[in-house]
Amino acid sequence: MSLLGAAEVRALAALLDLKPSKALGQNFVIDANVCRKIVRVADVNSDDVALEIGPGLGSLTLALLEEAASVVAIEIDQRLATQLPITAVSYTHLRAHET
Repeated sequence: MSLLGAAEVRALAALLDLKPSKALGQNFVIDANVCRKIVRVADVNSDDVALEIGPGLGSLTLALLEEAASVVAIEIDQRLATQLPITAVSYTHLRAHET
């Protein structure tokens, strides 16, 4: 599985005409190694169900999907919530569903 890098984050942000909102506390991780380190330090493993609040463009989500049994991601920005399943499927070859 590949993770989002700076180029992919910029491309997704441009596609969505998105600039991070300070009001929503949005920050988009552009370094895949940072995402992998967060997952490693959190000791996420294949028995875990990860809850991610504010997944944004999905940088950390993809890293969590590499290790966790499943990931529940909650996003309030509708543009990002709509894009996240598309990104997850594109980068992980998994099926995504919305509830």
